[in-house]
Amino acid sequence: MSESGRVSGAARGSWTVVLALVDLLGCYLAYGALFIRPGGAWDAAAIEGIAAAAVFLCVLGALGLLLSYVPVRRGTLARGWLLPPAAFLLFGIARLAYIEYACPVV
Repeated sequence: MSESGRVSGAARGSWTVVLALVDLLGCYLAYGALFIRPGGAWDAAAIEGIAAAAVFLCVLGALGLLLSYVPVRRGTLARGWLLPPAAFLLFGIARLAYIEYACPVV
């Protein structure tokens, strides 16, 4: 922050780059977790891959929320930066719950 209490462009730019990269990685993991479909209950490799992608999506969502909370709290970034990590966390949990329901491990 500058002496007058305003946020400098360097602080905003660095947080934007870091959070944009986290959000892009989250989009990639969300695609893997949400759009890959197993061939059936016998397709254990796809089910494990979907579950792994969903777990990584949950971890990345929690990490993204922690990372974006600091600049949002300081006023460096807008509150909208909290939305993508929260969505990643929500989608990851929902996909894990669906995989457990639709393809139970026997």
